[in-house]
Amino acid sequence: MLLAPARELDSAIVPSPVHAFAPFAAALEPLLRAALPGREVICWRDEAAFAAGIGEVEYLFVLAPPRNHWAAAERLKLIQCLGAGVDDLLPARDLAARVVIANNRGMSAESMAEFALALVLALVKKLPFFVEAQQAREWRRTLPGVAAGSTLGIVGMGAIGQALARKAHALGMRVLATQRSPKPEPAVERIFDSAGTHELLAQSDLVVLLLPLTDETRGSFGSDAFAAMKPGGQLINLARGGIVDESALLEALTEGTIAGAIFDVFSREPLPEDSPLWEAPNFWITPHTAGGFPDLLERAIAGFAENVLRMERGEAVLNRVDRERGY
Repeated sequence: MLLAPARELDSAIVPSPVHAFAPFAAALEPLLRAALPGREVICWRDEAAFAAGIGEVEYLFVLAPPRNHWAAAERLKLIQCLGAGVDDLLPARDLAARVVIANNRGMSAESMAEFALALVLALVKKLPFFVEAQQAREWRRTLPGVAAGSTLGIVGMGAIGQALARKAHALGMRVLATQRSPKPEPAVERIFDSAGTHELLAQSDLVVLLLPLTDETRGSFGSDAFAAMKPGGQLINLARGGIVDESALLEALTEGTIAGAIFDVFSREPLPEDSPLWEAPNFWITPHTAGGFPDLLERAIAGFAENVLRMERGEAVLNRVDRERGY
């Protein structure tokens, strides 16, 4: 009976290691070991270690990986991004075409839709007005608005937008949306293609941005978009900071072109201490936390583990990213 060489036996028995890069790499290691038992797990948080080791990587889980090292990734098969956004990875022109990129789109849809709805209701009910009055120790009164009958415009109708539309519709809101290729959605009165964005803005009391950041959408919400918004309209950005021209945002707030805005995302994060947006009128900030929920890391790593196993079985991965579209 012929025996296979030791190296062949080892490769048949020992599963491929998995790697991860993230600022909180230490938190990922036990989760990866639990999700993919029996494998070596290597986690990095600094660029030097990433650059030194990328040549040995087959399966990689990432949040905002360093750029310009992909040419050395000769064994790489899969990059899985923690969330839905891949703008910290793409474009990656030095990344081989054979490498599959996946994300966890849809994972945070319900949680993020709840956060969006909370911000919508906070603006409708004028909660920032009351918070500021309390901070000033003043007993100020004003009449809150009513969500039912108001128009909500969702710019970017993906999984999050669909979940938000259902929740807003249940409150009696009229919902409009934009989508690259419009498809009927029961909770939405009308879905425009991207060319109809300004028409949506003109009709909406509140607008929520949920677009991916791509070459097409970068800087796309500028002075002309603010000018197109309905008088008294308010803007919520839960997408990516790079979509909005922040100089145009500051001007729109200062001049009263829009009545107010809440942003969870910015072109530079954390938002620099010297940014004038900290003191912009009728503007409120959350620190890129809209997509969070208690077991987010466990869910994200479960998605990665599923795709590693799928690749090893020769099956299609879940949530594969289209590099050309950027999502």
